[in-house]
Amino acid sequence: MIKDRLITLFNKERTSVWFEKETGIDRYRWGNVRNGKARITDAEIEAVIALFPQYALWLVTGEVAPESGQTSPEYDEAHRNLVGQDAG
Repeated sequence: MIKDRLITLFNKERTSVWFEKETGIDRYRWGNVRNGKARITDAEIEAVIALFPQYALWLVTGEVAPESGQTSPEYDEAHRNLVGQDAG
């Protein structure tokens, strides 16, 4: 679900306060979305896509298309780990 994928973007650095500063959407609104007390709206989806355009496809479909620059946080993390490893 879109909401579940959006929630994975929150972490220690990207809190409701951070999202408020970056999007202009109230921190309490973000907190309610994150905690399941509010339904996500187009405004939140559009705000997140503006912040993370590389996650647009993943956010709405759950799919990635790295050849088109469309990834996911998990894909990016796996790619970082692979780049850091020796191939032989």
